[in-house]
Amino acid sequence: MYLKSYFEIYELSLMLLFALASAMLNTYLPIKAFTQWLGVPGPAAGMAFLGGFIFVFWVALAHVIIKKRYAGIVTALLIASFCIIITPWYGIVSPIWFGIYAIAALVSMGIIVELTATASASKSKSKSRVRVVTVTGGGLGNVACLGITWMAIGVHAGVWVPSKWAPILILGAFVSGCVGSLMAYFLSLLVRGE
Repeated sequence: MYLKSYFEIYELSLMLLFALASAMLNTYLPIKAFTQWLGVPGPAAGMAFLGGFIFVFWVALAHVIIKKRYAGIVTALLIASFCIIITPWYGIVSPIWFGIYAIAALVSMGIIVELTATASASKSKSKSRVRVVTVTGGGLGNVACLGITWMAIGVHAGVWVPSKWAPILILGAFVSGCVGSLMAYFLSLLVRGE
């Protein structure tokens, strides 16, 4: 019996490549040092300000280039997998299953990015409306990812974001996610020659 895969080999390869690039950026960029230098407290301040480039961009890029349902979600799942294989999520090793929050945070971001992009493309013929809704989905996805990560770190490590910084970090996460999604949208236009 022959089973046909939903994704072709080159599509799976692209998703793996995008996920690996995202995980490497997340792991090896000096994000914590950068946010500490700026005087922005954590946890996850780097995700707030750079999550659009580190995570959302790659998920949105997979979605807009591959143009199949679930490409963004699978890429987000692969990013989470690579991240927790390389190093524990935010360095937390107890409980041992803490990495499940990485999966929940990134997959929720992937779902939001993909749903907003798919819904806007199917309901609107206006390219500017599609772009606005798609970009907004990137911002909301990054905020969801940040929120889940904050809750997990707070509950399990007892480290909560200072209340006066929370609105700034949420706004930063939204803007960062929007920028990441917008970058993916414009890069896909360049790739397609539009």
